[in-house]
Amino acid sequence: MNVRIGVCMFASFLVLAGGCGSKDSEDDDGTKKTTKETAAAPTPAPTPTPVPSATLAIDDGKPPMPAGMEARVKAELDNRSDGITGVSVTSTGAKATVQVPKEWKLTKGAISFATSTDEKARVSVGPGDATKADAAAAAAGLTNCQWAAPEAVTVGKDKLAAQAADGLCSRGAGQAKAAMMTAEGLVVVGSWDADGDATSVFGSMRAAAKAATGTGDGVSACCSALRQNAKSAPPQQQGAYLAAAGACDALRSNPQGAAALGQVRALLLGAGVPAACR
Repeated sequence: MNVRIGVCMFASFLVLAGGCGSKDSEDDDGTKKTTKETAAAPTPAPTPTPVPSATLAIDDGKPPMPAGMEARVKAELDNRSDGITGVSVTSTGAKATVQVPKEWKLTKGAISFATSTDEKARVSVGPGDATKADAAAAAAGLTNCQWAAPEAVTVGKDKLAAQAADGLCSRGAGQAKAAMMTAEGLVVVGSWDADGDATSVFGSMRAAAKAATGTGDGVSACCSALRQNAKSAPPQQQGAYLAAAGACDALRSNPQGAAALGQVRALLLGAGVPAACR
């Protein structure tokens, strides 16, 4: 009995031992082969091929600037009032004035222009709008000017609404960079050579201000009336009239002259104020 139990236990052991080994299989021809069960490795995802990004051209609605022209007027003029203090220049019929450097040579006329001492920078001032820019440029010896599209700017201490444009002009056998501004019936063209004083050109434009009404002939009329009244005034008032007339004469070339006529009236010390001075 014990022998039978032992034989059975040994047989069971052999069966169990055979199930823990390699798995045998037979091919169609009866040949046994051994395979091992292993997990299949995951297939790597393909690396995407980089696609070159396209260069986008931004269409801002403006025509391209000519080669050699610099985009400066917007940054130099818009909402800036840090203009230079120099000599006031305006033009007949205009309601604005600009300043040119005191040391520059100023030539007055229907179109006035100022030139730097080294003749490498220029500012021209004349009447009209952007259509008169070429005429103002010609007064300073510039030809064949090309202008970029005008831009709206607010310029000077009086915050004048203006139009401005970058430009490029011929000057003799070479070229000069340029800028144009129009405001209140005044057109201003500045230009400079490669090593010219562009800072003063834009400083002149930033000094734009409203021209006082009643300048020119209005102030002259007041001065003439004061001298005429001095001749017919009582002796005690003649001195006041003459003093006021002298002060008035000093205001003739000042674009802010009309605003200072109050000082002239104060000098009359009770004498009658001519209608032309009111």
